Amino acid sequence: MEPCAAGRARTAYERLTAEEMDEQRRQNVAYQYLCRLEEAKRWMEVCLKEELPSPVELEESLRNGVLLAKLGHCFAPSVVPLKKIYDVEQLRYQATGLHFRHTDNINFWLSAVAHIGLPSIFLPETTDIYDKKNMPRVIYCIHALSLFLFRLGLAPQIHDLYGKVKFTAEELGNIASELAKYGLQLPAFSKIGGILANEFSADEAAVHAAILAINDAVERGVVEDTLVTLQNPNALLGNLREPLAAVYQELLALAKMEKAANARNHDDGQEQDIYESCLTQAEIQGHINLANVQGALEVVDDALERQNPGALLEALHDPVLALQGVRGTFADWYLEQLTSDREQKSQELGLVRLLEKEEIQAGVAVANEKGDEEQTMLQAVWRINKAIRRGVAADTVKELMCPEAQLPRVYPFASAFYQQELALLQKQQQGELGQEELFVAVEMLSAVVLINRALEAGDVCAFWDNLVNPATGLAQVEEENAQRYFDALVKVQQFQGTHRGILSWNDLQAAVSQVNEQVQEETDQVLAISLINEALDQGCPEKTLSALLLPAAGLEDVSLHVAPRYHLLLVAAKRQKARVTGDPGAVLWLEEIRQGVARANEDTSTAQRSKQRGTLQGGAPHAILP
Repeated sequence: MEPCAAGRARTAYERLTAEEMDEQRRQNVAYQYLCRLEEAKRWMEVCLKEELPSPVELEESLRNGVLLAKLGHCFAPSVVPLKKIYDVEQLRYQATGLHFRHTDNINFWLSAVAHIGLPSIFLPETTDIYDKKNMPRVIYCIHALSLFLFRLGLAPQIHDLYGKVKFTAEELGNIASELAKYGLQLPAFSKIGGILANEFSADEAAVHAAILAINDAVERGVVEDTLVTLQNPNALLGNLREPLAAVYQELLALAKMEKAANARNHDDGQEQDIYESCLTQAEIQGHINLANVQGALEVVDDALERQNPGALLEALHDPVLALQGVRGTFADWYLEQLTSDREQKSQELGLVRLLEKEEIQAGVAVANEKGDEEQTMLQAVWRINKAIRRGVAADTVKELMCPEAQLPRVYPFASAFYQQELALLQKQQQGELGQEELFVAVEMLSAVVLINRALEAGDVCAFWDNLVNPATGLAQVEEENAQRYFDALVKVQQFQGTHRGILSWNDLQAAVSQVNEQVQEETDQVLAISLINEALDQGCPEKTLSALLLPAAGLEDVSLHVAPRYHLLLVAAKRQKARVTGDPGAVLWLEEIRQGVARANEDTSTAQRSKQRGTLQGGAPHAILP
């Protein structure tokens, strides 16, 4: 329902009774107050970044002071730390209602408001809130606070919603009853701007004249004239920047047009305060601050676009932005972080947008944290290098385990091993080891330590997990050889005993390579045996000889001229094995082949010796070979 709705059922020619006129007035006051409640609610939602109860319920929700204290934390965090807000989640309030300690929250808020300098004329009493004695005064204070914070550039401007929102007859009736119950009159919300202007000057007339001159100049639209009026000392305006004069003119003109439209919407035939349609000093200062902040944000964005750390640092130091914690030596960190934030925001929105002040402040905080971590890490790395040079293993491991070094886990029981290996690496580098070098080295050394521990414990699973760990960095590790690696390294470990301590990375790689070579030799040997057996089945002495000569077979003293004898004896041996085993496909194994080759060589040698003896005796040689 909108104002004057109660009388719309009558025609314009019918006169209202006194009771009807009184009821209409009550309805209009109720509507106006509900608008103020809705305005306060929406403004607080923007500040607190959370949804608040409906305007009808807002008064009741303010009584425990939690929302007010959280609002105080927004603009005066040093006065109202979050941890000091009683029942911040409102669990006690929801369970048992108000508690006397809730008044602490209200007092925190009042202290924050006083701390920033809002004139005391606007402040309510604690009982006005806690006991609900004068809630309109509380809402009046919130409106004054919003304008004051807007003037300081600490909060957005509150918006006039009169005539733009509707309420039910029940809501209007409830609010009207509440106002009547406590006998409360609405404060003059429209006069807040004028009161604030007068509070900051001893010469009220001079301020008033200067502000009206600004309004006139803004309405005329001549930028130079507007700037001159803004620079009038009597206007009590600060932070004026001449290059932004055109922006000031544009913002102020839009704000004045909106305020004038709202004033016409409020027109109820009664005489209006001039500041209901003109901009107040606080509003003008607030818009100047907005323009300044926007300009400063554009300078920051330009520095990010040009990737200029020096220009960025200068932009971040602009007092208009009031950024906390900006450090002169962290320009590169700010550039990296804010560039990343800017790109991420553009990707999320699908277009390029300036980073807001809060986003820049968050980016500065993250960059400071990263920079501090980097500096702390570099100091830790320096201490590690110093400890390595000093040569005390326990000290080296202690420094390696320092969290600031950001290194993988270190195992103190292997301190001598870390010291030995890192000292060697440091010597090879002929200088300081960097954090990345230390990270890779420690990661690998710790993996080696775990492999040694698994060998000692006989834990094949743990051994394999660490052996194939990419951090270990071993080459050509084959899963099918896992048990053989384990067995080989256990033997190496047992052989070395306690003389050398932990097996090094080189020891591990050597064992892996050796096992791989052995397995490859065995594989090649099996293939050679298979080829020999295939040649025997084909009945070709030349193929048998070629297979016997394969290096993988590992046969010695294989001679070309004995080829027929090799073939003959090995074929006979293969057939004999098939008869004995009852397996027609039985094959000769390496030792059987080696025995056949040796016998063939021996038979051939015996035959040659007999032949030589027969020749010497003048007789014919005896045929001794079958």
